[in-house]
Amino acid sequence: MVDVLKYLFLGSLQGATEFLPVSSSGHLTIFSSILKLDSDNMTSLFALLHLATFFAVLLFTYREILQIIGGLFSREENRNSIRYIALLIVATIPAVVAGLFLEERISSIFSSPYFAAGMLFITAFFLLLSDRFNGKFEILKLGFMGAFLIGCLQAVAILPGISRSGMTIFGALLIGLSRKDAVKFSFLMSLPVTLGAGILELGKLNVPMGYAITAFLSAFFTGIIGLFLVKKFVIKGKLRGFAIYCIIFAVASFITLGVI
Repeated sequence: MVDVLKYLFLGSLQGATEFLPVSSSGHLTIFSSILKLDSDNMTSLFALLHLATFFAVLLFTYREILQIIGGLFSREENRNSIRYIALLIVATIPAVVAGLFLEERISSIFSSPYFAAGMLFITAFFLLLSDRFNGKFEILKLGFMGAFLIGCLQAVAILPGISRSGMTIFGALLIGLSRKDAVKFSFLMSLPVTLGAGILELGKLNVPMGYAITAFLSAFFTGIIGLFLVKKFVIKGKLRGFAIYCIIFAVASFITLGVI
């Protein structure tokens, strides 16, 4: 029973923090250390949980995805859909490169829970800055250099403690996207990243099936809730609450880990 609750907790933690701008990798790194979990098993489990959050985003953005795909077969919308897809590809490239060539090296160097807790302060700083921007233009007016910049910020989130959603939303707002479109672009560009992260490690899964399903479902449903919440708070310009949370959690983590 205790093990089931542990995997239920880990799944819920991943699902909520993957989209709320508080860094899922930071939370999982810190809690894995506090709960003294086997790092090899956790790596494969987190891959499974990435797949759960992929399906959560897929469900949350299905209208936008269908609109883009449908536009490919429409003479009036064909050019817009092609440009939309091209922007997403450009924005995804940095994270793909970082994941393929740097992730193992970064994981071995920066997997410390102390490092993850420290990086939460960086996440908090960018979240506080995000509330200061209020762009106006839509995604299709985004330039390819702007998309690449957002992608580079997403790649930085390979570091534990740096929030992927927080960094991409910050980047989108910084270059002038409206809050609604910043959230939409952040969600859509997460799809190939979360799918790739899940598939690459899934073959190493070494967790009992019942526990794996429990963690997967909890990550999926809390992911849906997280998506609704982050969209609501970004549009209202209230990311400072998440920044305060990151600071409090980082300090609490240092205390728990015996640093303070």
